[in-house]
Amino acid sequence: MTHPFPILRQVVIGARDLEATSRELRETFHLEPGFPDPLLEEMHLADETIPVGPQAHLELVGPLNEQASINAWLDRVGGTAGYCVSVQVPDLDPHLEAIEAAGVRLAIQAEAYGRRIVQLHPGDMGLLVELDEIPDADEWFWDHLEHPPSPDPYIDDVVAVDLATPDPQARAERWAAVFRVPVLEKDGVPIVELGSRTVRFVQDERPRMSAIDVHATPAGAGLPEEIDLGQVTLRVLKD
Repeated sequence: MTHPFPILRQVVIGARDLEATSRELRETFHLEPGFPDPLLEEMHLADETIPVGPQAHLELVGPLNEQASINAWLDRVGGTAGYCVSVQVPDLDPHLEAIEAAGVRLAIQAEAYGRRIVQLHPGDMGLLVELDEIPDADEWFWDHLEHPPSPDPYIDDVVAVDLATPDPQARAERWAAVFRVPVLEKDGVPIVELGSRTVRFVQDERPRMSAIDVHATPAGAGLPEEIDLGQVTLRVLKD
């Protein structure tokens, strides 16, 4: 199903013990093991990307060694926590102009699998934010992989994230400027919509991705409404 750009595609959780965190996540939601991104080895990162439904992915990243910069982040946030989001855009150029106008720093500007990408400094955005230039809204990095879906998963989409920040309105306005979308409001909370998915900006003095909303399948009807995974809460939405 095609959704309007930009599209929130991938939500990344950082963990020191990648294997244990992966096992907990997969057993909780009845998901098959994911696949690695070999490009991340150059950054001293281990990772596992797990498809969740036809369009979204949960990714886990962790340090391969003491050289990995994520070690300092894990120390700062206190362990497993929301680390990054990846957002698909059809053309990076207008967003690069918006990023510069908003005074947001580029952490990385590169090419991955033949696609232009940029990563935005977490000090400016509240967490690491990646923009991926893929013009076709029905394509994503991993479509070429022959990776079988989970046969009976308990979740089938990642539908929203909470970004905790001391100034929700200002943070929302910066995200809106970068992605060239309006700031909306729901239940008194500023939000931006990225395709069919939502980023909520909630009040907290400690900036971080504090929650991830996932949608339950009928098989997942028995899941609890909230599951704590280190410093991030997974909220289960049921029909």
